[in-house]
Amino acid sequence: MNDNQRQIGLSGSPDAASWFVRLQRHPDDQDVQREFETWLAADPAHRDDWTLVSGTWDRLGGLKDDPQIMAAREALQADLAAERRRPHMRWAAGIAATIITAGSMLGYGAWRQTQDQTPAPSAIVAAAPQALAVYRTPVGGQQVVTLQDGSKVTLSTDTEVQLTDWNKQRSLTLVRGEAYFQVAKNPEKPFVVTAAGRTVTALGTAFDVRVDPGQWSVSLLEGKVRVVAAHTSVDMTPGHHLVQTGSAPWTLEKRNLAELTSWREGSLVFENRPLASIVQEMNRYSTRKIRIADADLAATPLSGRFKTGDMAGFVATLEAYGTVKAGQSSPDIIDLYPPAGE
Repeated sequence: MNDNQRQIGLSGSPDAASWFVRLQRHPDDQDVQREFETWLAADPAHRDDWTLVSGTWDRLGGLKDDPQIMAAREALQADLAAERRRPHMRWAAGIAATIITAGSMLGYGAWRQTQDQTPAPSAIVAAAPQALAVYRTPVGGQQVVTLQDGSKVTLSTDTEVQLTDWNKQRSLTLVRGEAYFQVAKNPEKPFVVTAAGRTVTALGTAFDVRVDPGQWSVSLLEGKVRVVAAHTSVDMTPGHHLVQTGSAPWTLEKRNLAELTSWREGSLVFENRPLASIVQEMNRYSTRKIRIADADLAATPLSGRFKTGDMAGFVATLEAYGTVKAGQSSPDIIDLYPPAGE
């Protein structure tokens, strides 16, 4: 991971993909045009991002009548209809690829990262007898914290990590959210993360820990860790993902960890996931939420890559390929419905 990436801002901030969608929807709105011009002039990087997004769309415009593109869209719409009749049928690989292409096109400019800015050290925002320091991120935020020994902690959206001991061992507690730990080696001083009453112990490794209501998980990318609960323990090896829901037994399996940790680069990757599950994950990164008003639509499986916090681009992608029809019941809620005629 490159720690010098431009920090992902709060969700809902305008970006090139979102502005493209907004201008397409309101071509004659002078207020929207003035807001866009203000955004464009605010940062030279905005103009670069806009050139990438608008240029990509212009190049793709010539393909809109291409027989393969038309056939792919027709096949997608037909498959969506069939999927609603047979909810458990998997999509063909070509259809999934169509959604990936759409997501990549709409999000590319917004994913552009500069290499000349280093995230500022996370500030200590609270102190308590049980915590030496507390680090927090807001919804949609991301922050890299460098610890005294050189270990790094990357906090995801709406996350809190407490530093609880730095004497006998290097101890931290993940109170909520998700964090990626890159541990500096020190055999004399174990690195211990406590989460949801379990401990993850490592000497020198890279792993991800996540705590959700009713569920917690650990993903190991490098090295080895030992996960311990009251009467259970397991030693993990790289490439494995451990998860527990409620009081059910732990599940340990091989997973695509690049997909699970893509949030560090500002994107989320999904493979054959129900739309409801995708929306739930996207909602974690934005104060603007998406709701699904139809059970069959919620169960529809999709694959794709989308920018964290880019709710407008995400919804526009689904609309562009006839997957959903969107409505807005309030400034903070986007409702998704089956497309007309379904």
